[in-house]
Amino acid sequence: MKLSITQVALGVLIACAAGYIMWWMLFDVVPLLAEKVPDAGGVMVQDYTPRHEILFTVARYASILLTGLGLLVLSAGALRGKIKNQKRLAVTQIIAGALIIALSAFILIWGYSFNVIVALKGGPVLTMTSAKAFTVLTSLMGLVVLITGIFQFIKSRKTQNI
Repeated sequence: MKLSITQVALGVLIACAAGYIMWWMLFDVVPLLAEKVPDAGGVMVQDYTPRHEILFTVARYASILLTGLGLLVLSAGALRGKIKNQKRLAVTQIIAGALIIALSAFILIWGYSFNVIVALKGGPVLTMTSAKAFTVLTSLMGLVVLITGIFQFIKSRKTQNI
């Protein structure tokens, strides 16, 4: 029972944090990418450019999957008592935790990497710092989901052997 409560709480926290990350990746980054500054020749150029455009785009849309994984952890924890195959549920939690860690790391590496001409303070840059912090926090919560999934798997094997 304690594992399912932990997983429900983690699912809620991951879904909320990933929702903020998703919001920043899809909507708050747009003004940052539209920011123009004059270069040395006086020509207006984009101030913030992603270091790798394709990986940045993948990271932006992977944030949707991160939110979905948080909802998966929430629903799996809430339905734990109603699902008969506890071993399969534990494996689902382990995979979800590992994917949360991997996606958070990918988003942290490629979703916030920009080449900057003039570093501006405030606005989208300030919210980017918050989104980075939530990404690290989501990764740590994914680790806890992975560990609780392993404990759940061990518990299901012990009850199956009895």
